[in-house]
Amino acid sequence: MKDTWLLVFLANLEGQDKRAIMKAKKIETSHLLEQKRLDALQSLKIMDTDPEESYERLVRLAIDLFNIPICFISFLNEERQWFKALHGLNLKQIPRRISFCNETIKKDDPLIINDLLHDKRFANSPFVQQDPYLRFYAGVPLTDPQGYNVGTFCLADTSPKELDSRQLELLLSLANIIKDELTLRKTNLVLKKVKKQLETRNKLIHKIFSFYMSDEVVNTILESPHHQKLGGYENKITIMFSDLRNFTPLSESIPGETLVSLLNSYFSKMVPVIEKHQGVVDAYIGDAIMAIFGAPYSSGNDSLRAVACALEMQKVLKKLNHTNSKIHLPHIEMGVGLNTGLAVVGNIGSRKRMQYSAIGAPVNLSSRIQDLSLGGQILISESTYQEVAKDIEVNGHLRVKVKGVQSPITIYDVARLKSNNEKAL
Repeated sequence: MKDTWLLVFLANLEGQDKRAIMKAKKIETSHLLEQKRLDALQSLKIMDTDPEESYERLVRLAIDLFNIPICFISFLNEERQWFKALHGLNLKQIPRRISFCNETIKKDDPLIINDLLHDKRFANSPFVQQDPYLRFYAGVPLTDPQGYNVGTFCLADTSPKELDSRQLELLLSLANIIKDELTLRKTNLVLKKVKKQLETRNKLIHKIFSFYMSDEVVNTILESPHHQKLGGYENKITIMFSDLRNFTPLSESIPGETLVSLLNSYFSKMVPVIEKHQGVVDAYIGDAIMAIFGAPYSSGNDSLRAVACALEMQKVLKKLNHTNSKIHLPHIEMGVGLNTGLAVVGNIGSRKRMQYSAIGAPVNLSSRIQDLSLGGQILISESTYQEVAKDIEVNGHLRVKVKGVQSPITIYDVARLKSNNEKAL
């Protein structure tokens, strides 16, 4: 008998433990769901916001449709019920612990109480026993896009009331419209966040790219997704190569720090001129600069802009030499070569590291033409000349043989822009 009694006692004890564990798990689950609900409410950023006509309009509509004095849309956080739209009561918020809606959000179905005075849960509520002496309540939980009950859409009256099936269906339909508003709000918040992230990203990209090209070119790249992908496309461009003459012996005759200072001052003056004429600095090759005109977008007169750029670069170099002479930096001279043609332009390299560049025979020919130029000289190819002939003056032309091209080519020595084009550019 003693053993039987002990077994029964242990079984009861085990049963109590299991019930206690289940109760604890239920409480834990309830707390977890409530936290997720609060997180969902927080993500909507709707608490304490200004009135919005879309919500106010639905409340007014419900007042007319149900011929009822009180209607509201509310949201409940940890401590309070806040009214987004309210008609019939002079309230902004109430403590959550005395709210009827605190029960409504616990379930997915509407909570309808025909007579609050006869419901033991709410009969002693200050809203029933005191002004406004409510007797009827109908509340529908409002879910966010994830399905959490973040708020309520409610009707209330100072007299007992019943809703027929048609009225209940209408109440649910209005609640669904409010849910759609919440979904739209959430979508807009996500879009704003994405937009802000894109703006931050674009600012960073703009800052990085602005070291190499003008703001106009950077904006074009950011606005055109295909410019941001690895790969290229064939495009008609004008390519410019500029190179300092006799730089190798010069670099061997001056200290390294002086050489770096000289190059930095040179590049600092040349790059803004290239950007001014809507060119893109493709590469620095030692003391040489490669720039392209006509990509990633064309201004319509890319060849002329390239020639005008080269002329201005020569003028700026003269001023730079004058300045450098005062600080005992050596005199430098620059030769320039230009060519126009179809080249492949785009992001070349690997996915981890790419460079916006141009490749092809026209690029190589431009480099060869630059090799033929003297200090202070600008040489252009036949293809470039054909596009700018009416706008420039030349010192003459010459047939030459260049490496990589079977037949001789004609090159032109640019003197200046014709006077009517200087102001236009």
